[in-house]
Parts: sequence; C-alpha cells; structure tokens
Amino acid sequence: MEKEVLTPEKSMYLITQVISEARNKFEENGFIYLFWGALLGIVSLAQFILIKQELFSINWYPYLLMPLGAIYTFVYFLKKKGKRKQNQISRTISFSWIVISFNMMILGFLFYPYLKENLIPVILILLSVGIIMSGSSLNSKVLLLSGALINFSAFIGFYVDLMYQPLLMSIVSFAAVFVPGVFLMIQHKKA
Repeated sequence: MEKEVLTPEKSMYLITQVISEARNKFEENGFIYLFWGALLGIVSLAQFILIKQELFSINWYPYLLMPLGAIYTFVYFLKKKGKRKQNQISRTISFSWIVISFNMMILGFLFYPYLKENLIPVILILLSVGIIMSGSSLNSKVLLLSGALINFSAFIGFYVDLMYQPLLMSIVSFAAVFVPGVFLMIQHKKA
C-alpha cells in the first residue's frame, strides 16, 4: 500500500474541506441555536416574571424545562448522526457543548446556594466560551461576535441586582444565541 504524498496545496484543500463540512453541519443546525436561544430566553423571562410577582418559592421552576431541552437536543442530533458522518472538528464542538451544558445545569440545580447572585454571570461565561469556541472552530464571525457579547454581558451581570439577572439572561439569550441562529440558517439556505 503506497502512501500518497501531500503537497501543500492538497493539504490546504483537505483542511479547508474539513472546516467547510463542520461549518455546514452546524449552519444546518442553526436550528439548535434558535431552539436554545428561545428556550433559555423564555425560561429566564418566566423566572423574572415570577420574581416580580413575588413567587420566590417557585421562581426556579421554569428551569425544569432545561433537562427536557437537553433530551430533545440529544434525540435531534442522534437522528442527524445517522445521516452524516462527523469529522474531528464537529466531534470536538459537540463534545465540548455536552461538557459545557452539563456543567451549566449542575451549577444551576446544585450550586445555586453557594453562587447565588454570581450564578447567572458564571453561566453566561460558560455559554460565551462555548459560542466563542464554536465560532473559532467554524470561522464564524457571527458566533465570535455573539460570544464576545455574551462574555461582556456576563461581567456586567456581576453588577446587576439579583432580581434583574434573569431578565439580563433572557435578553442575552435572544440577542446573542437566537438571532445568530437565524442568521446561520439564512446564510446556509443562501449557499
């Protein structure tokens, strides 16, 4: 079995092709950004409304939809996995999001008593890391800009009163997760 000698041009072509395949997979899945942006935005807004209604004992209930969203996402990608083989970049992004999401849920459900007013800013930092990592891996300026916006919002969140942090999370979710999902879907349909 002979080894094929790769020229610099061939190597660059292969690298570009792998990145392009990963980008296409995630642009097709711009839906997932729409889904999570809407889910997180609605859930956070619901919590803010419950807090404003002084329903403090149940204000966290909307977040019980998050594990259901995770199950839906798992099933969604499981169905798509059979249709297309993942390359290394896609696998890395997917695995990183699983780890980030798992950590966000553990922080939210188990560590709120310790983090209190720092919980939402910490979750926003983790979200920004995931979005920036995806944007960097896929060469997506939209995701990089969104990740930077989320990161900036996270640090502002440390100065926002606890009562208004869910509102901040809602606004950031719609503006920096949902809207880029729309953009990615439109961009993919044009291609």
